[in-house]
Amino acid sequence: MKLRHIGYACINVQIDLTTNRTFRLAKLSEEQARQTAAVNFAALQEILKWNVAHGIRLFRVGSSIIPFASHEQFTLDWVSAFAGEMAAIRQYVRDNGLRLSMHPGQYTVLNSPNPKTLADSVRELEWQSRLVSELDPEQGVTVLHVGGAYGDKARAIDRFAEHYHRYLSDTAKSRLVVENDDVTFTLGDVLSVHEMTGAPIIFDILHHKANHEGDDWTESLLPKLERVVASWRGKVPKVHLSSPKAGSKTTHADYIEQPDLEELLYWMDQLDAPGPFDVMIEAKLKDKAVQALSCELFTPPEMAAAAGR
Repeated sequence: MKLRHIGYACINVQIDLTTNRTFRLAKLSEEQARQTAAVNFAALQEILKWNVAHGIRLFRVGSSIIPFASHEQFTLDWVSAFAGEMAAIRQYVRDNGLRLSMHPGQYTVLNSPNPKTLADSVRELEWQSRLVSELDPEQGVTVLHVGGAYGDKARAIDRFAEHYHRYLSDTAKSRLVVENDDVTFTLGDVLSVHEMTGAPIIFDILHHKANHEGDDWTESLLPKLERVVASWRGKVPKVHLSSPKAGSKTTHADYIEQPDLEELLYWMDQLDAPGPFDVMIEAKLKDKAVQALSCELFTPPEMAAAAGR
């Protein structure tokens, strides 16, 4: 498979803009939500313009672009309030071949047995899926981990599928993609989730190294990756790449190390699938890490060395 786009998440460190500006819950009001979200939408527009100018086509929108949008006390009709901004971004995404995503945080747990946690999680998935549908109707996705094991991982997987089918709207289902994690749910587990739900799979290679079946993380990886690609049903698959910080297995480093990039490219190159794939890099220095990675990928070695870090 051929690498198509690489991108980063939420914040541009070089122009010092974030799509995650927020405020304290105690200050929640329609006006406060409107003002803060307006700043975030403006930041998103500026980040996307910067990205296009620098050849970056993949971006993850921050989960707090509309702060507290899923909270029970949130009353702002954000779909109407930001219709103009969303239409402008949507057109810009189409005109420039961009791809957007969102990634709810750790408290969005669709397989939770707790009714309140489940209800909160469904509301979070619904608004994020609606937003990514508005901004990128052709390729946008909402990325989610399976959740907690709650002492019975097999039952937790079944419960994820039950809640997926019972509580999510068609919009949320059409956008949801599921990622393997570094502690509980392996790539094999996520493939089981796909079989039960049809949700495409995000392959995170660092998570797979930390949490996998068998003694060797490369064991049976190729047939699993074939199934990962097939889960996208002809759409461009998306994978996650990061390098661990020194002394850690899973904490993200500032940049992507060359051996980690080469490992991912090697495994993707072994697949029979003819199409391209996209890579979301998860690195502390965000856009700087993408530019360094682009330099390594697309320029001669002597130019890459001259660019430095």
